[in-house]
Formats: sequence, structure tokens, C-alpha cells
Amino acid sequence: MITLTYPEQSPMINFAMDRLKNAISELGESWTMSSKEDPNTHNIMILTNNHDGNQSNELNIDSGLSSEGFQIQRGDNQGKSNIYLLASDESGAKHGILEICEQLQNQGDLSSVKECIINPKFSFRALKFNLPWSSYRQNESFEVQKETVRDLEFWKSFLDMMAENRYNVLTLWSMHPFPYMIKPKNFPKATPFTDEEHAEWKGFWTSLFKMAKERGIETYLVTWNIFVSESFREHYDPNAVSDEKFYHLGDSYSTDQIKQYNRECVTQLIDEYPDLTGLSTSLGERMGGMSPEERQKWVEDVYYQGMKDANRPVKYIYRAPFTIDPSITREAIEKNDFLPDPVWLELKFNWSHAYSTPKLRITHGGLSDGLKGYWNPDPQNYKITWMARNEDFFTLRWAQPNFIREHIKENGHDYVGGYFIGSECFIPAYDYSHSRDSDHFEWSYAFEKHWLYYMLWGRLLFDPTTSDEVFANALGRRYGQSNGQLMLDAYSSVSKMPLALASSFLILWDFTLYAEGFLSTDTSGYNSGKAFISLEDLLNTRPIESTYLSIRDFVERKINQESTEGFVTPIQLADTLEKDSLHGLELIASITKNDSPVLCCEKADIKAWALLGLYFADKLRAGVCYEMFVKTGDEAERQKALQWLEAPHAIKHWDDLIEVTSSHYVEQPLMHLDDEPFSWERFRPQVLEDIDFVKGLKKQVSI
Repeated sequence: MITLTYPEQSPMINFAMDRLKNAISELGESWTMSSKEDPNTHNIMILTNNHDGNQSNELNIDSGLSSEGFQIQRGDNQGKSNIYLLASDESGAKHGILEICEQLQNQGDLSSVKECIINPKFSFRALKFNLPWSSYRQNESFEVQKETVRDLEFWKSFLDMMAENRYNVLTLWSMHPFPYMIKPKNFPKATPFTDEEHAEWKGFWTSLFKMAKERGIETYLVTWNIFVSESFREHYDPNAVSDEKFYHLGDSYSTDQIKQYNRECVTQLIDEYPDLTGLSTSLGERMGGMSPEERQKWVEDVYYQGMKDANRPVKYIYRAPFTIDPSITREAIEKNDFLPDPVWLELKFNWSHAYSTPKLRITHGGLSDGLKGYWNPDPQNYKITWMARNEDFFTLRWAQPNFIREHIKENGHDYVGGYFIGSECFIPAYDYSHSRDSDHFEWSYAFEKHWLYYMLWGRLLFDPTTSDEVFANALGRRYGQSNGQLMLDAYSSVSKMPLALASSFLILWDFTLYAEGFLSTDTSGYNSGKAFISLEDLLNTRPIESTYLSIRDFVERKINQESTEGFVTPIQLADTLEKDSLHGLELIASITKNDSPVLCCEKADIKAWALLGLYFADKLRAGVCYEMFVKTGDEAERQKALQWLEAPHAIKHWDDLIEVTSSHYVEQPLMHLDDEPFSWERFRPQVLEDIDFVKGLKKQVSI
């Protein structure tokens, strides 16, 4: 018997205790609840600063416990194991209970629970979630999400996942969400919904924010500007330009009435939704032609004043403007005394592709050297929060814990408050990529398929010292303990492929690269509007990672007999990719037991990444050989390039990739391709075009 003592009035603690009770029951143990410690049973006592339960005089609460931190102490009484969880707040207690739960699941008994003191590395651990309504992006991949994202059962599952993985912030992104949330008192016709429809929407948002709060998750609404609803334009501003693009990009258009409407929306939103934590908006879209000072003044007149007029204070995320000098942004934040500290300053890490190099090379606003004004000198009342955008893989599962650890180590300075994890082009709700007729399909939502991805980021943002054993055990609980470490090692090996590809490309905005599809859609550069990354594209690109040598730079150095020391050459990268890919394939081949359908699905994803790695490796080698032919005229080099592109090399790897992915994935909508569906098979003709290019049957394009 285990006696549980905890603050029963706390929804946040009750949420975690439900998990702990289930874990105890799964071990075959029974539990009971009591207001005090029972000397005749094992005990788990949850003690927070506002808990009135009895506390042993022997307990030593660590004075260094921060908000959301926790301490686990052990005590033994006449052969009974007692566990004491000490926390300064309910969030810390929640995290500590989940830690005890996990240790019980892994160790099997209460006596094996280890003492520890854990404080969160970052106080801001957020997921970015684009809403499909009033969406900044338009695509079928968003349209199919509307019903699921409106379902509170989806949000219960999603918020449970967030809480279990130690996330504490949900950011909801929508261009102009106000008509879906409020009926503006002075502009009632700005919302297109009937009173009944509006009541349904309000019930949805109220429940969503309440569920998040009960799990210790803050909620922020992130908007763009300067926007109004279509109904507002129809009823209050009929002279506005009637052009769809006008409401997405382009020159600014604002009237006193538009400012009043948006300002009152901000105030009314805060007042009608008391569980909403904060707001954010962008100082970019629909502000063309405005000076940096004019943009800032508009936000102050509308958003800041709207927040001041509300009945309660709210927190604020300041999205770093794309082209404004950091000193202007700093002054705008640091001169304000009404915003609760800290203000979260969002910066995009490596623009839209955090899954490249863990070193900060570029972001909206320029190269990294130009950003130092944000943190030198140290900020007074704000913290940097990195936007780690994933526009590179939505279908294949990905897991590379060392990359995340290196990311945090490289960028987790004192002036950094945390990270956003998420995507502009992918909503992890309805899973439209997987065949629903496949016996693999055993999950309800897309985020559940990518469970390990969310676990890795959430747990490591909370505690970067979390060991691989934690993740291997999680895999082991699903697929057999003997397979857990094998699966994690396999993922870790093959998941380096998209990082290598993204590091090899100087990539910028949202969908200029889609690594799992080997696609690039940057029409302003080398790709000339064709999505597939051809051999020609590899020859023309420049790496974003400064330690990588491009194919042309490498060949030039080789011909001139110049040193490549300190650089990663294309040949070295190819060798590493091949080694990692083959290692991943060897590991999954050794998994012969417990081949459940979902395990087969995960193994297929690992194999797909491995084949992409082998394909990329051979293509790099072909590129070096072809460039040597171009520079020297040596026909033997061209023949070697062809050998790397033909079977049993590049084309064979792509055909194997088609086989493994088509066995359980279907053609799917993809933001990067506009109205065209995506599958690996659709790009086989372009894989063959590389051979024609090397043979001289396709004209080379230089930039």
C-alpha cells in the first residue's frame, strides 16, 4: 500500500497525480489518500509552499529551488519507503510528480526512486501552433485541419502531451483571429457569425484556455497587422482596396477607425478571456512603406493602449522586426513600464530552418553579427526566445537528442529565456500523410506519431542534462526494453541527414527547403522554380554553415593544392552520411522481436532517412567528380560522376526510398508545392535528369 498526500485542490497537481496513480496501479500496487503521512505504509508526500500537510523535521528544502523546480528526497521508516517531493509552486510539484511517475515506470518499485534537485533551464518552453482560421498560409494542408483543431478532444490530448513533456507555453498564431473570439461592441458587424455561432466559438476558446491553465500551460495569441476582417471591410470600410493580397502583404493601410477597431478588439479579448495569458503581434506584414518608428508607433497606439485599457495585465511577446535596428527595438521594449517582466523577444533561429547548424548564422534582420545589439549590453526587462522553426520534415519521424543538446549549449545564454518549437507550414493535428488503411495507423493525431520529437525538445529544454536513457526507456516501454536503445541510436544516426542538407544550403524564408523531400523552392536563386534539388543546384549553392566547403570551393582548393583543414569537405560529409546511414540500417536490422505494426512504421521511417542519407552522399560525390571534369576536362571524372548517380548508387537509393515510403504513406498536400501533392515517387524523373545533366544533355545554368 502507498499513501498519497498532496494538495487535492490544485487542478495542476491532480493532473499529474492521475498519471502517478495509474503508474502505481500498473505495478500491481494499491494506493490510498490521506492528509498526513502514514507510518504503516509507504508514503509519497507532495509539499509546496502553500501546502498545510505535516512535514518531517528531517526534510531539507533546498534554498536554490526556482519557479517550476522540484526536489525529491527519500526517507525510510521501519522498512517503509517514503518519498518527499518539495516544490516552491504547483508547476514544480507537477513536474516532480511526473518525474516520480517515470522513475516508477522504469525502475519498477518505490525503493529505486532517486533523490534529485532539478530546476528548469528555461522559463519559456513554447510550442508554436498555427491556427487554420484567418491563416497566414493558404494550402489544403491547413484546410483539412479545421474540423480537428476545433475539437476540444484534440486539444485535451495535445495539452496533456505538452504538460507531460514539460512545455509551459502554447502560442496560437492567426492573422486576425478576433472575429472568431469576440463580437466587438462598437463594431458588431465585424464578425460574420450569428449569436449562436459566436457563443459556440466563445465556449471553445474559454474551454481551451481553461484546460491549458489547469495543466500549468500559459496561452498567447499571436497576430499579424495591419488587418481587419472581411466583414469589417464590408460594413465599415467599403472604400478599401478589394484585393486579396492587400490583406496579406504590401503597403500599409490604416485609418483612425481601423486603429480603434483593433485596439478595442485587444481590450475586449483580454477582458472576455481571463485565462488567456498574453498577446503578441508582428511589426512587418501589411506595414509596407512605414518607417521603423511609424510601425512601432502603430503597435503602441493599438496593442499597447488596448492592453492598458483592459481590466487586467497580460504578458507580451515582442516579435523582433525584420529590418529594424536592434537599438530601436530595445528602446521600444525597455521604455515601457506597464508590461510584466520579462517581455519575450522572439528571434527566428537561422531564419526558418533551425534544423541546420546549431550555430546562429542568420535570422530575419540579417546575419548574426548584426543582432548583437539585442543582447549587448544585457537586456533590462526582456529575454531572447529563439524560434526554432521546422519546415524541413513533417512526415518522417525525427530524433537527434545530441543536436538539441548542442543547440541549447550553443545558444542558452543568460539573456535567453527559452525556445519556440513549431512550424509555419505544418499543423500537427489531422494526419493526412499516412494511409489509414495501413495496420500501422494506430494513433489519432499527427503529434502522437511524432511523440519522440516533442518529448526530446520538451524534456531537454527543461533539463538539458536529461540522459539518453530516459528516451531509450520511453521507446522500450512501447516496443520492448531490448529495442529501446537500438531504436534511439538508429534514429540518432540517420536523423543527421536533414541537418547536413540544411547546413549545405544558404536558405531563408519558410519553405525554401524541405529536407525530407530533397526539395528547394527558392525561385529567386539557383533552383529556377523547380522544387527538386538537382546536381546543378548542389553545384551552385553556398552553405549556411561557414565550416562547410561548397563543392566548387572544395574543387578549387583541390586543384590549387590549398589546405582544407578546419573545414568539412563535400567528400568528408558524404563519408559521414554513408557511415551514419549504414549504421542506422544495421541497428534496425538487429531488431527481430516485437515487430508490432507501429514499430514497423518507425523502422520504415528510419530506413527512409538512411536512404536519403545514402542518396545525398552519392550525389555529393558525383558533384565533386563532375566539377573536376568541368575544371580539368578529364573525361574520367565525368564517368565517375555518372557511376555515382546510376545503379547501384543514387538512383537505386531513391528507388528503395520510393518503395519504403509508398508502403504506408500517401500523396499529401504540401505548402512548399502550392497545389501540387507530394510523394517521393513524383520526383523520380528529376532524379534521372541529373544523369542527363552530367552527360551534357541538359544545359548547365550558372548564377
